[in-house]
Amino acid sequence: MARGVKIIYYLYEVKDKPLGDYAKGIESKLGRFVRLVNPDEYTLLTNFKGILKGSKEAYIIEIKNDLNRWFYLTKSAEGLKKPKIAYEYEVGKEEALETVFKEIAEGRAHRKANIDKFSAVLQVLLWGGFLLLSYLGYKNDELDWINSFLPLVLLLSGLIEGFRRGYKKRKR
Repeated sequence: MARGVKIIYYLYEVKDKPLGDYAKGIESKLGRFVRLVNPDEYTLLTNFKGILKGSKEAYIIEIKNDLNRWFYLTKSAEGLKKPKIAYEYEVGKEEALETVFKEIAEGRAHRKANIDKFSAVLQVLLWGGFLLLSYLGYKNDELDWINSFLPLVLLLSGLIEGFRRGYKKRKR
């Protein structure tokens, strides 16, 4: 896998008509695509790697109702109406690509990621505490040794970032 792959995920929920009728409208706007019906994560990933050849960006379009989920894998999604949910993933590692497809296949792609919130809060507490102690060390000569911990704080901050999933996810 090439470094720095961008995956754009669209979700359309269909309530008022059959999935096949809705799919015809989407298919008419897509150029070349691969359609998968109720796939598992391995099938999604394998077919997506075929779409990615020669490109750094690809789209996953999911249409679903209460019973079925249809996926379209394509390089372009121009002309489609605004989806209910849209995310953009920037993936840097092969393991992260597998994690993204597991999340999508299990239907968890539209849920909020708690690990991102946790690591962000942890970083804010770490840096906030360090800045507060640095200020106190500046004001008080007995606490000036606190400033020597900056390399440790940078190291901990880097470790926390390393625990993240290996991809960035943002709303589109």
